[in-house]
Amino acid sequence: MPPVAWALSTQLGQITPYIDCRQTASWTAAFCGILLAVSIAGVFASRAASTGLVRYERFIVDTSFLIALAFVFALSLQEAATVLLDPCQR
Repeated sequence: MPPVAWALSTQLGQITPYIDCRQTASWTAAFCGILLAVSIAGVFASRAASTGLVRYERFIVDTSFLIALAFVFALSLQEAATVLLDPCQR
């Protein structure tokens, strides 16, 4: 879930600033926040799936957990950028 949420956030981050500037609303930050919550839920789902697994299966689940954390970090930086930067500046 986190890589898909990051990809959606990146694509929406290219489109929604134009809408934000015209409507003086913050749709970019709202979409990014929702996708950040979805990716955090994916991290918790990955961690919950790691109980009672064979050793190599646990390695795969733990690796996906760390990758998901990297995407959560990237989404949190995108969220900070959408909150701090004015969408009307070019």
